[in-house]
Amino acid sequence: MSAAAVSTAVLAGCGTQHADRRQDAGPGTTTVAASTPSTASPSATPLATATDTASPSAPASASPTTTASPGAPQSPSAGAGKSGKVTPNAQPGTAAKADGNPPAGVPTQPPVVKPVIAAPVPTAKPGPVAPPPPPAPPTPHVPPLQSGCQPTKPRPDEPKEAVAAALTAAAGQSRTLKLGNGGTDRLPPLPVSLVKAIAWQESGWQSGILACDGGIGTMQVMPNTISWMNGKYGTTSDATTLTGNVQLGTQLLDWLVAYYGDSSFGGGYDLSPDPATGKTPLLDLVISAYNAGAGNVHYNAVTDPATGQVVGSLVIPNPGYVANVKALMSGQPWNKAG
Repeated sequence: MSAAAVSTAVLAGCGTQHADRRQDAGPGTTTVAASTPSTASPSATPLATATDTASPSAPASASPTTTASPGAPQSPSAGAGKSGKVTPNAQPGTAAKADGNPPAGVPTQPPVVKPVIAAPVPTAKPGPVAPPPPPAPPTPHVPPLQSGCQPTKPRPDEPKEAVAAALTAAAGQSRTLKLGNGGTDRLPPLPVSLVKAIAWQESGWQSGILACDGGIGTMQVMPNTISWMNGKYGTTSDATTLTGNVQLGTQLLDWLVAYYGDSSFGGGYDLSPDPATGKTPLLDLVISAYNAGAGNVHYNAVTDPATGQVVGSLVIPNPGYVANVKALMSGQPWNKAG
């Protein structure tokens, strides 16, 4: 037999042996089970429904969705097939076990331990602070669009363009709040998106609406809030007019920023996310208290029993309301509404 014929026969035999290993293994052979990565499909999870007492007639919100990160690692499937294929993640010269764990002696990367970031501890403002709120109402205000009671329309609605302009103008004001000790406190302008989202959640920007529990107009100002806010800011706003109603509502938001900022955040009035935690504790407190009353919403210092660390803890009685207002701030459905 010639040398060329011998080489051909040897190569043919090797090919037959490899082909046999890719098929069902015979007695005395060993197969390598592979872990097949599963493909993670993006999930869409809305933040929240309108409120804790939302009805189908509540104003629609553009709730953001959560999607899988493009670089996120995919989790392997629960059961590996008996295919005999080598896992694509295996290092050269090694083979994965059937249970998905690497064989003994193969180095593995230790898990990355993320540091625990605690919420900031409440710290009262050292100087004059905003006075405490009046007693909380026996029941939180229910926006008319989330109430089972049919609201009335004692006045016609102003055009949406006029409402938007009034909200923007009121949010941009830098107000001076009268403190309990006779001093004053200068407050920064409010985020326009916050003011518009509160108004959209409360009334759908209907300026002429009257709720069954007494909430008036665009910002759903309660009757006892009128004299309270006019006294704190030295104004004479009328809740039955668009300008006066929006003034009173934004004055209340400003007062809430001052009250919680002074009592729990050392006099800081920043509503943006905390750079360390990404959370918005002051914003959450202000939104919650606008609906539930400041007497029912608190930011306390608590001790973590596991670590003994003192951290801040929010007492929010209406988390659905807070979540929906924040979703409205992000989605801004008034830009899409007719």
